Amino acid sequence: MNGINGTITMLQGGIVEIVFAGDMPPLHSLLVCKDRKVFFEPVEKKDFKTVRAVALSSLEGVSRGEEVISAGGELSVWLSPDMLGRMFDMFGNSIDNKPFEGARQFSIFGDTRKRPLAGSGAGGKILETGIKVLDLLTPFRAGSKIGFFGGAGVGKTVLITELIHNIALKETGLSVIAGIGERIREGNDLYTTLDGLNILKNSVLYFGEMDKSPGVRSRVGLSAVTAAEFLSREKGKDVFLFVDNIFRYAMAGMEIGVMLGKVPSELGYQATLDNEMAQLQERIRSSDQNSITSIQAVYVPADDLTDPAVVSIFSHLDASLVLSRKVAEKGIYPAVDTLRSSSVVLNPAVVGKRHFEVAARVKAIFQKYQELSHIIAILGVDELSQADRIVAKHAERLQYFLTQPLHVTANFNHLNKKGAYVPLEKTLEGCEKIMSGEFDSVDLSEFYMIGTLDDLHV
Repeated sequence: MNGINGTITMLQGGIVEIVFAGDMPPLHSLLVCKDRKVFFEPVEKKDFKTVRAVALSSLEGVSRGEEVISAGGELSVWLSPDMLGRMFDMFGNSIDNKPFEGARQFSIFGDTRKRPLAGSGAGGKILETGIKVLDLLTPFRAGSKIGFFGGAGVGKTVLITELIHNIALKETGLSVIAGIGERIREGNDLYTTLDGLNILKNSVLYFGEMDKSPGVRSRVGLSAVTAAEFLSREKGKDVFLFVDNIFRYAMAGMEIGVMLGKVPSELGYQATLDNEMAQLQERIRSSDQNSITSIQAVYVPADDLTDPAVVSIFSHLDASLVLSRKVAEKGIYPAVDTLRSSSVVLNPAVVGKRHFEVAARVKAIFQKYQELSHIIAILGVDELSQADRIVAKHAERLQYFLTQPLHVTANFNHLNKKGAYVPLEKTLEGCEKIMSGEFDSVDLSEFYMIGTLDDLHV
């Protein structure tokens, strides 16, 4: 296949057309310009001698008439057992200015013949994150997929970074982070934050930032999945795959569809959106020995959860944590919309009767409080019945109790509070005591940004 060569006849956006005199390259293989390191992935055959390929590098300086040759087999990523603590691009080339040697190439599309059909994490153990609101209302198991939904600036990346910290803190497993379409500054901040918290040694990062071509942004996630599979197999440990941001993956596919001249579907998205989303999501599977658990940040355009790209992601998740701008405006962090967040694991047969009943009671109180909120806003709490005043009091205390100082924001919060890891047992105990009325006389502000009820100044 190394003898395959062709000539660029057209460049349009991030798409090139390449004519081959002899053998045609397979789709999803890797092509490279003969005289420069500019890479392409054939994605469509135009006719019996022409392919349309997506650019995986900047096309600056490339012109029609340049020769293109095969760079090997399927699109691959360089992997090594020594890749922990490192930062790479979609090809597995280091981008942290450190040498990376002894690596082998692995196809980013995996081997479907060897991959088990099962592996959703249905039988995995419940994972404790140390984040109260998450453990209480959206628990998840090893091997599950959980999504953090929200618009810009509501704390998706902060929450993901805190989870990476807590996983390393409890030595639960290794972390693989895929940065898809995010800002270069955010990638640098994440790297330095993990390094500063001394947890970079348990993590590996893959970046395809927003300045990269849509071809890179549509493939770097698959590189990270391949790395997660490799680490699970080579290190014999559970792996956590963090994706920030999975919505940008859908947008990259949309851009490629436009450049290929495909007829768009609803709201301009590509007609193949669901298929492309499944291509990535169905790659995230656990083995019989170790689990791969995925936590994904999902940008919600215009805070619209009915956006087609957002809906296509929902169907692959076991738990959904919705972050709300309205909650953030009240100073509640993590800014979780408790009534719109859910988990298939929140079942008495899975989490136990006590956990399920506490979570159900908390949600019922929040639901009632939301119904009363208009009356409170107009007439005040004093106009409520005695029973409703108690509900409002408990709801406010629960809402404040479920806030939490995070390790990754300890240097930025004005309260100078250290981050707290809260065991699930303490979360359940705290909610039970608040709902029993034991702390009705304690000032509401005392519950704000504490770990457990042991931190109350009473």
